[in-house]
Amino acid sequence: MFTYIDLIILASSVFLIIIVKLLTGEARSPIFNVYQRPTKIYWFKVVFMYSVLKFRQIANYLKSERRRDLGKVDKYILQDGPQPLKDSELAVDAVFFNGANSKGDYFIIATARRSNKLVDGFIYLKINDSKLGLLESPKLPSTALYQLEETQEYKAEGIEISVIEPMKIWKIKYNGKMKSADNRSKWYNVKIVGEFVSKLPPYNVDVDMDPFMMAKALAVEPWSRDFFRTLNETHQMHYEQFGDMLTEVEIDGKPFNLKINVCRDHSFASKREWRIFHRYALHFITVENGDRIMIGVVSMPVAISCFSMGFVYSSIEQKMYPIENCDLVLHQHGENGEAPFDYGFSIYAGHKSYVIKVHVKESPHFYISKDWEAKLFERLCTFKVNGLKGWGGSEWMYRNIEGKHVLDYEKNKEFF
Repeated sequence: MFTYIDLIILASSVFLIIIVKLLTGEARSPIFNVYQRPTKIYWFKVVFMYSVLKFRQIANYLKSERRRDLGKVDKYILQDGPQPLKDSELAVDAVFFNGANSKGDYFIIATARRSNKLVDGFIYLKINDSKLGLLESPKLPSTALYQLEETQEYKAEGIEISVIEPMKIWKIKYNGKMKSADNRSKWYNVKIVGEFVSKLPPYNVDVDMDPFMMAKALAVEPWSRDFFRTLNETHQMHYEQFGDMLTEVEIDGKPFNLKINVCRDHSFASKREWRIFHRYALHFITVENGDRIMIGVVSMPVAISCFSMGFVYSSIEQKMYPIENCDLVLHQHGENGEAPFDYGFSIYAGHKSYVIKVHVKESPHFYISKDWEAKLFERLCTFKVNGLKGWGGSEWMYRNIEGKHVLDYEKNKEFF
């Protein structure tokens, strides 16, 4: 007959055998040789990484509160504007505005300062009442613009973006030619003056992301010293903020006034290498009840093969919630390089589920930077969010391994 000691020894032995089997389990091959899958020690890694990320989140919160108590300027105020480029050819300082409204107007403008006077910049403009269709900036599908002199400004070849009051007001200007995205032989003289205004809080991917969701994304990866070093090397400061933009547009002398809802982001880093991304899918949504949603799924296999990020701003509660779950699976949507036009997914944030249906009205593409390292689709969308109407955009990126050898280069090289 077993004694209590025998039972304890037996239970301990079984437990140790299970642990050994878990620790020595073979890893499953990644999906499409890209997307990692959980191993038998996945949940041990999740618990460990969650503890680390949660502690870091608490530390950052206490640090921010300490700054406020001491009367110091909020770090976003100091960072919300052009930042000095690091001493690296891959350094970046970028701003991006993606706007739309319920009438079917869209305005997207971006600049990314790089070294040697290079600015990755572009504009898309669609005014429903103009009946001109989608207009694009002159050099698209290339984004390589150049400053006349190296300046710490978001400014190149007619585009000018400047901060008036950090985290509150930005000014957007453009004066130059634009062409029809459908017929690039049609050109227009365009002037744009817009003012972005926001009273909403920013979402910092590094600080505000749900730690449990991030822990799960990190735990699925094979850990090593190189893995954590790469994570550190690829890190960048990045935050998103919703607001509204009043815009005056003049096309061949004809005036238009737009009011659009905008999601803007600002990112800067010592290294942004487009070649290390496999693909991503970002969504910027305004809902008719005033809610704002940003959700992205990113695949960067050298560090994290797939992770979700984003937030919901609840207009009723006037509060921002990080997304805790997202069931948009990249390898099930457009892995062949053709982004879908009608699809759906769900997210969970702030103790609430959101079912999101996406309809893409137009999906022009371009190639980022001077070597065309990536192909991006800038998509003009309508949405349904829990049955409510929504509008905005999405951006789908794919690694372009062909560089400038793609057919688009030969067909459009007269423009750049």
